[in-house]
Amino acid sequence: MNFAELIQVIGLSALLTLALIVALTRFGRHLLAVVQALLPPRYLKPQGVRRRAPAKSEAP
Repeated sequence: MNFAELIQVIGLSALLTLALIVALTRFGRHLLAVVQALLPPRYLKPQGVRRRAPAKSEAP
């Protein structure tokens, strides 16, 4: 394999990698949208941290 063929292989693998990343990003967004559409709304609401009420001290 000479230098020109090596550069062609490197360029081709870079283009294929870029195409794969773009395809996975689009498919991932679509898959996330499908999953969110299937979930009930309560799972999509942000939940805060629940804290207990402060204990009342018994003062005489």
